[in-house]
Amino acid sequence: MGALIRDTWAGRWSAWASVAVVCLGAWSIPAEAAAEQDLWTSLRAEVFADRAIAENDGVVLIEAPDRAEDAALVPVTVRVPPDVKGALKSLTLIIDQNPAPVAVSLTFGPAAGEGGGERRFSTRVRIDTYSYVRAIVETADGQLHMASTFVKASGGCSAPAPKDIDGTSANLGKIVARSFEPALPATPLREAQVMIRHPNINGLQMDPVTRAYTPARFVRDVTVTRGSDLVFRTELSISISADPHFRFTYGNSGDGDFDVVAVDTDEAVFKGGTRHKGL
Repeated sequence: MGALIRDTWAGRWSAWASVAVVCLGAWSIPAEAAAEQDLWTSLRAEVFADRAIAENDGVVLIEAPDRAEDAALVPVTVRVPPDVKGALKSLTLIIDQNPAPVAVSLTFGPAAGEGGGERRFSTRVRIDTYSYVRAIVETADGQLHMASTFVKASGGCSAPAPKDIDGTSANLGKIVARSFEPALPATPLREAQVMIRHPNINGLQMDPVTRAYTPARFVRDVTVTRGSDLVFRTELSISISADPHFRFTYGNSGDGDFDVVAVDTDEAVFKGGTRHKGL
């Protein structure tokens, strides 16, 4: 009997200890998860009001490193699989924990293409602290679809300005635009790249000499057109990295040439495109 009691007590103690460990270990995890969920709930209401958002339904995919090598230069790629047909209306890229969570608010135009291949949009962002990064696309029927990923990064928004800021300023607004020929002429989409020389100062970076914060000046608007047709227009925030960089697909029609107009927060206008061979 004594042995049975001891075994029973030992079994119960072991079970209680296991439960305690699980509970204590989980205590902070649900609290942290709840805080993340509360933040997203607030952001979602602010950006999309009460609109329904389908999550992880395969319409949109997002890629970013699990742990960023450089929090000020985190690559993010948004993909829409080939089996998703029809035009896309918009893309919103949100970094939950950033001071300016909405990094990209993009509207697609008729020259963006209507599918037939994988549609992609890539850029580089700053991430302030461990955060979910979310891509929300709106399809032609007005439905919203979201994919998200968690990125471990810290200090990207307050990272020092580019070392060669004087060189950057000398070439301020220089645009390099490239269109890449598809492997097959009949391919419905082709790929392009736009790079804009700009320090994208976000106002959170401290001058190491004066200890004062450098006033914000960043690219806030980029418009890409092919002829008279819009490929996309995007509003940007301080969450975009220095020297903004975009790689994207668009409709494969004609010679593929396109024009780029960028505007920064000082209202400076910069122009370029694939025809501007001197850039």
